[in-house]
Amino acid sequence: MIQLNRSGQQLAVANVKKFGDWVAERDAAGDWQDYTRAGKLNRSEIANECGFALSVVRQNPAVKAALETLETSLRERGLIGGTDASTAAKDDPTALALERRVMAAKGKAEQRVKALEEQNAALRAEIGDLREQLARYRHLDEHLCRTGRMLPP
Repeated sequence: MIQLNRSGQQLAVANVKKFGDWVAERDAAGDWQDYTRAGKLNRSEIANECGFALSVVRQNPAVKAALETLETSLRERGLIGGTDASTAAKDDPTALALERRVMAAKGKAEQRVKALEEQNAALRAEIGDLREQLARYRHLDEHLCRTGRMLPP
């Protein structure tokens, strides 16, 4: 049960202990892959499992340092992936610019595809209308050919 009159420092120490207990549980279970995303540990899932807010992982220096140390250790042991291409791209300005250009081109292509799909749907509807008219005019043409007289409208 949480005591209401605990200081921020006491809560910080309690959160570090909760994190340490969680790490011990994960080591015992050996399920680190369940908690990774993009080569890093999933902070929001860790916070949920430990029973504290995500801000604790970001703002509590002891928890933050312990988490970074843990990630480094897990990377060295090969339990989580190393830095991937997206992380490397964030560090390289030319790769970042290239990624932006690719994303812009992809967005333009998606807009073009959407416009073409709308145009295609409109043309299909028009073709349906024209086929109905053609069927009516064929009927009139057949009648004229057989009788030589025009049908009343």
